[in-house]
Amino acid sequence: MNREELHSFIKSSLAGKELIIVTNREPYVHRRKSGRIVVDRSAGGVATALDDILALTGGIWLAWGSGDADRETVDEDDTVMVPPDRPAYRLKRVWLQKKIAENYYNGFSNRVLWPLCHISLDRVYYRRRYWEDYIKANFTFTNAISAIVNDNSLVWLHDYHLCMVPGMLRERFPDLTVAHFWHIPWPDWDVFRAAPQAMNILEGLLGNDLIGFQIPLFVKNFLECVDEALDAEVDYENSTITYRGRKTFLSAFPISVDFEKFNHLSSAPETERSIRRLRRKYNLPAMVGLGVDRLEYTKGLLKRLQALNLFFEKYEKFRGRFTFIQIAVPTRLQEPYLSYQKSVETLISRIQKRFGRDDWTPILYISRKLDQKELVAFYRMADLTIISSLYDGMNLVAKEYVASQTDSSGALILSGLAGAAEELEGAIRVNPYDIENFADSINIALRMPREEKRIRMQMLRKQISDNDIHYWITDVLRSILSISGIKSAGCEYAFDRMDRILKRLARRKPFFFLDYDGTLSPIVDTPDEATLPPRMKRLLRELSRNYPVTIITGRTLDDIRKRVGIKNIIYAGNHGAEIWENGQTAHIQQPEQELFLIREVLEKLTESLSDIKGVYVEDKGITVSIHYRNVWTKDISEVFSRFWSIMKGYEGRFRVTSGKKVFEIRPFAVWNKGDAVKWILRKHGKGFLPVYIGDDVTDEDAYSVLRKRGITLHVGPNSKSDYYLEDIDDVYRFLSEITSLRRNRS
Repeated sequence: MNREELHSFIKSSLAGKELIIVTNREPYVHRRKSGRIVVDRSAGGVATALDDILALTGGIWLAWGSGDADRETVDEDDTVMVPPDRPAYRLKRVWLQKKIAENYYNGFSNRVLWPLCHISLDRVYYRRRYWEDYIKANFTFTNAISAIVNDNSLVWLHDYHLCMVPGMLRERFPDLTVAHFWHIPWPDWDVFRAAPQAMNILEGLLGNDLIGFQIPLFVKNFLECVDEALDAEVDYENSTITYRGRKTFLSAFPISVDFEKFNHLSSAPETERSIRRLRRKYNLPAMVGLGVDRLEYTKGLLKRLQALNLFFEKYEKFRGRFTFIQIAVPTRLQEPYLSYQKSVETLISRIQKRFGRDDWTPILYISRKLDQKELVAFYRMADLTIISSLYDGMNLVAKEYVASQTDSSGALILSGLAGAAEELEGAIRVNPYDIENFADSINIALRMPREEKRIRMQMLRKQISDNDIHYWITDVLRSILSISGIKSAGCEYAFDRMDRILKRLARRKPFFFLDYDGTLSPIVDTPDEATLPPRMKRLLRELSRNYPVTIITGRTLDDIRKRVGIKNIIYAGNHGAEIWENGQTAHIQQPEQELFLIREVLEKLTESLSDIKGVYVEDKGITVSIHYRNVWTKDISEVFSRFWSIMKGYEGRFRVTSGKKVFEIRPFAVWNKGDAVKWILRKHGKGFLPVYIGDDVTDEDAYSVLRKRGITLHVGPNSKSDYYLEDIDDVYRFLSEITSLRRNRS
């Protein structure tokens, strides 16, 4: 997913909604410098991406106003329009008294929650006033949010500074959609129970509709903490918690970086020049390693330096030939970080004294903040980068390094205790506590054959380019919107209401309408690969012997009949434009004018998209599908541009729907799935209860037709269906329960 694809999703999905992003740190800070006011912009990838979203939606970003000139630049509502160069959305600032800010931020947030969640219990330092002022700060944030929310608001909170805000908001606005992304690790119960306010924190967070974590392990840990601490219904299988009558969804959303941005910067001629300047400036040898970290004890800098010390001791041939560059910027200038900084600098001095020479420095230590262009030059130059986290939510440095390796010549040494290790296959995995193995891994990385490095790095780059920051944002927003839709429309998880569903089925015999791709068969890279799982086929045979069944799909009639191959089933192809029953075609639409236009569109799209690798243009006769699942990420924007450029000339003639990596084009005069369902029910459905299961936008026409007349289920939360199922396994389980009910009655 790239920026253009994200923008397309936002424009189509967030229409009519107001997104409110809430963070501790603000994206733009106004400061006094040399007698004038300057604006500092957050350089972080996440902040940049969120800023980009709000520039499109015109929403609100709410954050603590910490700049010394922040108050001078806001209006009477404490807001300022940003970005400064092209104002597009409101930044609303929250003001905190100095003492409260100190205890809330440096106290409870960073001396209690931070070490606790990073399993550094010996560093937890709790004072009662920390908690009291943390509550006051969260209450101040809640008041500020309360002043701006409305019925269309979606509130997206970030990180450990705002644990109590969700619960406070929920008391005031029971129906408000609130989501929270937890950027740092979540520990297991044996660690988290050490928190003096463990129950309060959990209750506060359960005010959210959705909580996102970096990796599945943190989801599991949170579920276990709630299970141990609260009287709540914890569903491990579906990652949901029901507490005091409210359901909270949990999910893993691994955060990422802007792959294209780093890739582009790394490829620039300016970066090549910067690398040459850096090599001359620091007198660097042929091989260099790199570490980029905040000066923070969870990053394992002491373990890394111990490993480097042993490496230079064991592998003498690299003395004079390899320099490790450690970029470490102090960000928290109080204890315990000052003591940690002193320990790091002392160990570096010891290594320099032991191994250094007049013409060679084993460890080059840089403690200043670098701009992104200079940082990318270091990334591109490094033969290896080391991530030695003792515990980390994700670690984006690992992904930034990979995205900057345009020539695929570097190696990534990655701590298995960093969240990124869950994703990044191809890295050299280390245990930062195993110093000897750690030192040996540095040797392995430096001696690795060029071809093996290239293969590993290309694998890493593919993983990150396919799952970049835009994919992450889309994934989170799609979940928030789905939950918002569920709340507004009353869509519930089917297995939470199975008693109600079975009661209705006991009164009237069901008539099943089932979509194929994504409902009966998994979504795959190309339509030809979508086969019906054997167990699902056996279940369909049994179902069709006892109940009427229609398979309704966007596939052609011939294609779906061959794939399912069960005779006593009605088949509706092309989204209902052609229907087969009792061994013959019962209905087919072939309007002459529309057929002429669809052929014209097909020819234009085929010609226009033919040179983009991975595009599959599917001719279905009456309709056309453009599949782009296999298109390389950097080319998707070009697919979108060319597609909409052609379709703009046919406005009002075709209905275009966006599915799962596919555009569906159909003439307005041609039946949709809702029309087909009505026709089949008029002909065969008297006395039956229609039960429809789908998974895509094209199924929503059927949901509308069957509203209050039948039972509609969607794979994944959906605002227009009665119920939802989690996945295809849930579809199988649902249909199995109904066939089992029939067997038991027999």
